[in-house]
Amino acid sequence: MRNPFTPGNGIEPAYLAGRQEYIQEFIKSLKETEEGLPRNIVVYGLRGTGKTVLLRHYKILAETNNWLFMDREFNERYCNETEFAQVFGKDLIAMAAEVSIKKKIEETGKKLIESLKVEELSGYGITYKPYHGEKREVLEDYLKELLESNWPVFEKSNKKGVVLLYDEFHLVKDKKEDQQYVLSSLLSAIAQVQREGCRYVLCLSGLPALKTNLKEAKTYTERMFNYQEVGNLDELEAEKALTEPLKKTEYKFESKLVSQVIEETQGYPYFLQFYGYFLADNAKKANVLQSDLVQNKNKLLKMLDKSFFEDRFNLASAMEKKALLAMATCKEKEIPAKYISKKMKLNYMLMQKYLVRLIDKGLIYRAQRGYYAFSVPLLQDFLKRQ
Repeated sequence: MRNPFTPGNGIEPAYLAGRQEYIQEFIKSLKETEEGLPRNIVVYGLRGTGKTVLLRHYKILAETNNWLFMDREFNERYCNETEFAQVFGKDLIAMAAEVSIKKKIEETGKKLIESLKVEELSGYGITYKPYHGEKREVLEDYLKELLESNWPVFEKSNKKGVVLLYDEFHLVKDKKEDQQYVLSSLLSAIAQVQREGCRYVLCLSGLPALKTNLKEAKTYTERMFNYQEVGNLDELEAEKALTEPLKKTEYKFESKLVSQVIEETQGYPYFLQFYGYFLADNAKKANVLQSDLVQNKNKLLKMLDKSFFEDRFNLASAMEKKALLAMATCKEKEIPAKYISKKMKLNYMLMQKYLVRLIDKGLIYRAQRGYYAFSVPLLQDFLKRQ
């Protein structure tokens, strides 16, 4: 029997539960931008809530609604202005190539950036020049010029505009101490070209720290973006996530089992998929009962710990692990920094250093001033098992 569940990194589930409102918002953003009112989107939430899946769905929606898109998953290296400018320019020019000299690409079988020299680009209406970060070229000006000068290429393509779909973008932030202002430069450049009528839509996805990074980069981001918080599913949608994929298979989950899975997973999409996959794989029968979960619970938790939690936990140093374990003892979702300091029996300022490192590693985030929370759902339960 085919297992209908797909626990994995950004893998589309058989049934996308509880995200219809976000999908409609995305379509509305495209329509309003087309009509002259730019609408950008921030998708944020904890690990395993389906942000990447949603972004992949937005890519399909962009295509079906006659929009171009460029997408990329980011990491810490792109906090460097030169690194960011190079990859941004490469992506934009490659996309411009596909719409302006598609025949040329088909003949050579190569991307534009490989098949044409820089001086040849202007003949196809494409504007490109390398970024000279060592000469302290202003990144904001560079990005604005790149977006603005190449907009006529996209406009002539009979497409409605261009969507920039950027995942893991919480890792891209301004580093004032190094004079690297990637995030504020991008936001400013996008805002300026949108005001000038260039139909670009910026769609950023990441952990909750993304919201903080945006606010620190530019104060006007609340007016620039629609924020979509992707979290756990309510009981009805969680039930659909478990039962809808079964309809095209021989499997059936007992109603008591479904209720217990929802309770234990708290409705988080990844864990619903993991439980569903585990139960279908281990029950070895079509009719899966609550007793099958009870009998295999220890095995399930060991597999879950190894596949999801342990690698993340082991990113932390010994003192950072101590901070995580201290946080796990708190009953509140948002944990006061003073509580962590007291539990660790550590100087407040020193303790803050470890919390900052945990934020950088994507394990926690600053929920509000003086309060922190886990970035990974059910991590607290894992820590208690330790």
